[in-house]
Amino acid sequence: MEKECLAELNVKIVESCLVPPCLPSPKPTLYLSNLDNQPAVRMVINAFLVYEACENVLADPAKTIQEALSKVLVYYYPVAGRLRKKEDGKLQLECTGEGVLFVEAIVDNSLSVLGDLNQIKPSFKQLFFWFPSNTAIEDVHPMVLQVNRFTCGGFVVAVSFHHIIFDGQGVGNFLKNLGEMARGHVKPSIEPIWERDILKPSNVLVQDLKLIEEKIESTSHSWKPPIHEESIQMSLTFDYETIKYMKQRITQECMDICTTFEIVAALVWRARIKALKIPHTQSAKFFFATNVRGSFNPPLPNGYYGNGFIFACAQATVHDVMNQPLSYIVNIIKKTKMSLNNKYLRSTIDMDQFPSDIFSNQANMLLSDWRWLGFNEVDFGLGSPVNICPMHWNENGINISNAFFFLHPPKGKVDGFKMITWMPLQKFQLFEMEVEAIVNKYIANDFQN
Repeated sequence: MEKECLAELNVKIVESCLVPPCLPSPKPTLYLSNLDNQPAVRMVINAFLVYEACENVLADPAKTIQEALSKVLVYYYPVAGRLRKKEDGKLQLECTGEGVLFVEAIVDNSLSVLGDLNQIKPSFKQLFFWFPSNTAIEDVHPMVLQVNRFTCGGFVVAVSFHHIIFDGQGVGNFLKNLGEMARGHVKPSIEPIWERDILKPSNVLVQDLKLIEEKIESTSHSWKPPIHEESIQMSLTFDYETIKYMKQRITQECMDICTTFEIVAALVWRARIKALKIPHTQSAKFFFATNVRGSFNPPLPNGYYGNGFIFACAQATVHDVMNQPLSYIVNIIKKTKMSLNNKYLRSTIDMDQFPSDIFSNQANMLLSDWRWLGFNEVDFGLGSPVNICPMHWNENGINISNAFFFLHPPKGKVDGFKMITWMPLQKFQLFEMEVEAIVNKYIANDFQN
């Protein structure tokens, strides 16, 4: 892992305001699907996009993006509304037209202070607007944008979005459309579609045996982690040459084609369990966000920006994850992906049974692949961002050391991909050693052959 010497940020808020659609918009109350209401998406996701200064530098990127925001909200008018709770506890969206919270800030540093974002310092939190942790969900805006201008002429666009309204691909398309408006487009190239009614539960309950088994599975003996362990945001970078060697070897073991995602996911699952010394008697669950837009019959329409993903759950004993060949873990992941057909998905929606224990047990692991969500294609007139990164800051002792994200590396860096995670420093160092040991084993075996 590359070490970086990062300075503290000095961020000053210039202005904050609500940006409504620039044209009058409808004011209905809109249905949110069971996929939108699943427990694991009741959270705000934060990410920032980094743009270097160039010859075509925007004179005022904040003003350009603010004006573009008012235009794109004409098509995304629900995003200018507010979430509301129903009597049954489910959420719906009231189209109030109030607007998206927009913040302009200046930073008394150059972009070099951020490094490659392999490590995140507490002062980086200033790049975002944060609601207090006890804010009612009705008062949390579906989206907040903060444009941070640096002394070098570069800027950072920090976006906070409520996962109930968007999934990753949905917000990626929103940001790409926002960029198009900033570049002078009259309308989005892919018009957004709300239509959450497509995923309403059917009248005839279709029950999948596997779902029922998961529902009644006992978790009374789950191992609980320390609850006040301080986690930090760190990263590893995998180069494609290394992955190629491992893929060749594991493909031979599996006698099947394996994807880069499956290989690295299996590698990370094993390394994490060993680094955290999770007891071998435990059952380990590996949740991974899977785009299922095309798995429905018919597929969800192009432009749909609601939650069109599901947390697939691969499961094995810790003993098997640690002792079986890596190809064994890859096959578990492959079979889990293959099970996500239309019947399974409709059963999940009809029964309204979604995993609620993802973050409650440290034997569990969550992985989300951000490489294909479109963040790297967001162009406000200066080209694509040189770097993107999620941002979480640990508050009140909350431990999210079971979450991992795959990202593209910064522009001009190694040809591979980057993995972000949150762990206590000592455990991250153990995790890094375990990853290196597994990789070296496969590369050494490849060279010996």
